[in-house]
Amino acid sequence: MTKKAKSSKNTLAEQDKLKSQLQDEQIAVKMEGTTAGEIWKEIKDKSIDMFALPEQTVQMHCHPMFVEPEKLFLTLNSSAVLPSLEAALGKKYSVELNDKYTIVSRAK
Repeated sequence: MTKKAKSSKNTLAEQDKLKSQLQDEQIAVKMEGTTAGEIWKEIKDKSIDMFALPEQTVQMHCHPMFVEPEKLFLTLNSSAVLPSLEAALGKKYSVELNDKYTIVSRAK
């Protein structure tokens, strides 16, 4: 690949990552002022032990969906994230796997 081709085009992986980040930001704006939005703000930068890789965060493996204002609905990149997510969130949050989403709510 020539220098010109490298510098002028983003790879498909980079384009997908940027698109995903934009979607996450748009959904976060919709969730502002709700319990779901507060939970997302609290957990998105939490450290998560995934695949023995350093410096992994929840937002790298989970994406918010606005379904209900009282609970945070997430889609996971892989179902293997679930045990690590539960460990990262501890006893402060309840993590429940549903048909299509993973639901995070404050523990009672």
